[in-house]
Amino acid sequence: MTCSSRGRLRPLGRRIMAVVPPFNFITLHYAYFIVTPLICSIIFWGASTPFRSVAYIDALFMCVSAMTGAGLNTVDLSSLNTFQQAILFALLMLGHAILISIPVLWVRKRAFESKFKGISNKTFCQHHDSYIPPNGESSPAVQRQPLNSDASSSAKASGTTEVTPIDIPSNEAHDDTIQWADDDQVTIGALARAHHHSHLFPNVGVGARPDLNNHPKDAVPTLPLREKDELPRLKGMLRGTQKYFASRGLISRNSQFHGLTPEERDRLGGVEYRAVSFLSIIVALYWLMFLLIGIIGVGGWLEANHPNISRENGLSPFWTGAFFAVSAFVNSGMSLLDANMTALQTNVYPLLTMGLLILAGNTLYPCFLRFIIWAMRCMVPNGPTWESWRITLDFILDHPRRVYTNLFPRRHTWYLLGTIIVLNGIDWAGFEILAIGNKEIERLPAGYRVLDGLFQALAVRSGGFYVVTISELRQGLLVLYVLMMYVSAFPVLVTMRNTNVYEERSLGIYAHDNSDGEDESQAKPGLFMTLVRHHLLGRQDVSTTEASRSYFVHQQLRSQLSHDIWWIALAVLFIAIAESNHFSHDPVNYSTFNIVFEVVSAYGCVGVSVGFPGMNSSFCGSWHTISKLILAAVTLRGRHRGLPVAIDRAVMLPNESLAWAEEEDAALRQEKTRAWGPDRMPVGAV
Repeated sequence: MTCSSRGRLRPLGRRIMAVVPPFNFITLHYAYFIVTPLICSIIFWGASTPFRSVAYIDALFMCVSAMTGAGLNTVDLSSLNTFQQAILFALLMLGHAILISIPVLWVRKRAFESKFKGISNKTFCQHHDSYIPPNGESSPAVQRQPLNSDASSSAKASGTTEVTPIDIPSNEAHDDTIQWADDDQVTIGALARAHHHSHLFPNVGVGARPDLNNHPKDAVPTLPLREKDELPRLKGMLRGTQKYFASRGLISRNSQFHGLTPEERDRLGGVEYRAVSFLSIIVALYWLMFLLIGIIGVGGWLEANHPNISRENGLSPFWTGAFFAVSAFVNSGMSLLDANMTALQTNVYPLLTMGLLILAGNTLYPCFLRFIIWAMRCMVPNGPTWESWRITLDFILDHPRRVYTNLFPRRHTWYLLGTIIVLNGIDWAGFEILAIGNKEIERLPAGYRVLDGLFQALAVRSGGFYVVTISELRQGLLVLYVLMMYVSAFPVLVTMRNTNVYEERSLGIYAHDNSDGEDESQAKPGLFMTLVRHHLLGRQDVSTTEASRSYFVHQQLRSQLSHDIWWIALAVLFIAIAESNHFSHDPVNYSTFNIVFEVVSAYGCVGVSVGFPGMNSSFCGSWHTISKLILAAVTLRGRHRGLPVAIDRAVMLPNESLAWAEEEDAALRQEKTRAWGPDRMPVGAV
């Protein structure tokens, strides 16, 4: 190939790469949730008995609904054969958020191992170079020392991951700003190198600023981060790292470690590696144990107590109970019984067990997981033998968002628990109050009425089951359910955003920070435009206002709400247009409110439906093909609204870019703190 032909192909290749989605976490997540249902839908459709008794659009919708956890069904599950039911059973588990988080932990664990292997190889080369320099003299910039065999052997004996330190001249270690350049983790004095900022999981999500350079090459920390005495305003707000490893570094807000030497960064990586390794095991056991307990418990109970309920639908009692348990744990709401949970509305054990599975599999999963880790930490005995376990568990409890997306600090976990209790309490109270005068509910005994109200409150926000016929409930209660389904993901989502280690960077705030010369040359908005932005548009200038925790939460909520409402509004509009002929013949059942209810349930991946007269499937089962396709797209988008934002430590691989980000954030935050003064410190700056 000639040089001219290669030159013509390069612009074409760049144009193609500009169209192709970036290879990152969210792209892989979307691909997984699109390709898997497509493949399974073909198998599902081909396995119909008799052949083609289930339309392909219904097969596709059912597979997408099961994979995303939406739980809506366009055909009766009891009419499917066992193989088709098994496909849905497998898709329910394959799409569960906890299961998907386990491979992320495994990938990060392998990345740590590869990094440590590279450090070991580099140290080995440096060990030999220190005795046989290439030009006969040791380098004056960096003094490489041989491997410390005593430290290495003690690290192996304690079970900790340790790396070899690279000593540096003392005057550079304490006088120069710590910077991180290329793949050489060294302290640089007068040299200015380009910063390598690539990472495998640059996740982009709602509220992020993907258009901004979140890892600026030219932004260099300008403060000596090692000098505690020069930061009197931060006394009492910074902590040391001695609890995990010996260093003079500091820990500030949102578990950011800064002021560390390359050796200390490697030790921090060793602690994080043990934490990720532990979580990769405990999360897998959590997921497996709850599934097994649920399957055996509910399936065995139904087999022993009410087998006739399943056999009336031509189903095996144990298989029906197992499907119930898995659907509850993954918060889908799919049921093999045509009447869903209404046949069990006067049975205490399945209602309580499935209610617990709903909480453990989604809304209270961070609380349950943190409680398990906390209990294990309390049981670890004192003594040098267990020191590695204590450090690992302490690190997970103190800095959970550095290692896992759905594990939060203690204060935020309590807030999440309180929020879930309040929201479910509102649903429960609304059910009991608005049930007054409702003959369908009042015919139940008082005790079961209270229990059914509790179960329905737990299920309507994410579980998807219904213990009473939804269409028979009061209109006001249905409106309340729409609101609760809409905000179903918000408690966990906001907590995840609020506890991000790179909080400001994920919002693109530090990407606005330019040099003084650039700031002076840029035109600044006048007073009128500032008032318009602040009062009419609700915008704030981060560079001139306090970057408080409430601002970040407000920014995320505003971005999430505006993003969600567009998807729901457009879906309702297009579906209402497609179902116009149905509305003309049956305006009551095809009302706009019923369409809104179904769309919000799909977007929230809840699964509750008002149904349709004469059908056991969801309301969407009576829609046209185009409407079902739109709703399937809505469920896919809704499944991805709770993913981490652009830069999240828990889904990023360990590299020098993360170390640079922490050091840079700390320097910029300290610089802003000095400019603001102690009274204008960001909220929660610890």
